[in-house]
Amino acid sequence: MEQNHGRNSLLEKELKKGVVKSTAPIGLIITALGLGIVMIVGSYLIKYIRGPLPLNEVYNTEQVKNEYVTLHVQYVLDSFMETYKTRSGIRTKSDTYYLILDEELGAIPVRSSVSRSEELERIMDETWDYLNGVREAPPQGSTITGTMKRMKDEGEKYYQRALDYYELEGGGENYYLWDGLLDNQTPGSAMMTTALGAVLMCLGLFILSRLLKKGHIESIQSFLDSHPEVTRDYLEADFQSAEKLAGRFWVGRYFTYGAYDKPEILSNEEITRAWYQVRSVGRSSVQELVCLTRDGREHSFSMNQKTANQVISQYQAINPELAKKMGLRDKAVMNGGLEENS
Repeated sequence: MEQNHGRNSLLEKELKKGVVKSTAPIGLIITALGLGIVMIVGSYLIKYIRGPLPLNEVYNTEQVKNEYVTLHVQYVLDSFMETYKTRSGIRTKSDTYYLILDEELGAIPVRSSVSRSEELERIMDETWDYLNGVREAPPQGSTITGTMKRMKDEGEKYYQRALDYYELEGGGENYYLWDGLLDNQTPGSAMMTTALGAVLMCLGLFILSRLLKKGHIESIQSFLDSHPEVTRDYLEADFQSAEKLAGRFWVGRYFTYGAYDKPEILSNEEITRAWYQVRSVGRSSVQELVCLTRDGREHSFSMNQKTANQVISQYQAINPELAKKMGLRDKAVMNGGLEENS
């Protein structure tokens, strides 16, 4: 009478371990990466949804760093630094730093892109026309929104020069308003990045969800259904005496067991050919053993060449007919003469 297998099945336990080892690491990495992106960039989007804070509420406080703020620019005194970018050997102006004068807050540096520079240049011209008495009305200002960043290195040096030139005072730690940015990216790109993080997180959870399924049990049952002459006890007995040739690969007297993300069981007598190959996957490569069965299907198992040669030798010892079918090419692969399956 056939035994009732389940918790006591060594085959099930080992196949399950293989699924976990193959699936869990990549699933956890993708989930953690997606969650990290959502948490980091998502925090910026919370500020965007909340709306920018008036700069005068956080200026000269600890909260000002990386805060999403808004400022009405009434007076622009000067520009004190420009940044450039080079693409395809062509150097173009990227951003300009302006010295803003606010009646309440004093001197404020603003970093603006080329698209906004024309407007700020207009306000600067109107500012000096107003200060020199050329025009009676104050400049027609503009409201800008962005993220407060700490002034560093060259920016700090040129900002201090501008303050000294106009005899203005700065703070102990100077921060500039980066116009149009939500932290280090635009709100639109932040939304896209967050969406990408959410997709990665869902993909990782989907991969991990496979651990809850009983794919290892289904693979055993599928093999038994396609081989009615094989009993479960017979399969279990063969596995217990099988030789483990790789981390998740066993060769028994009658059957082969691969405990990877999708467990497989092969009948050794159905293997008509076996070889080692290096297969390109994108920019990387995968080393694997390939077993061709009678039904014309190729079954691939990840392993290095040394282990693959051991497996092939094992098959030849089990089935002498397989050794006779091996051609010169297969022998060359076993001897290291070929590195790829062409």
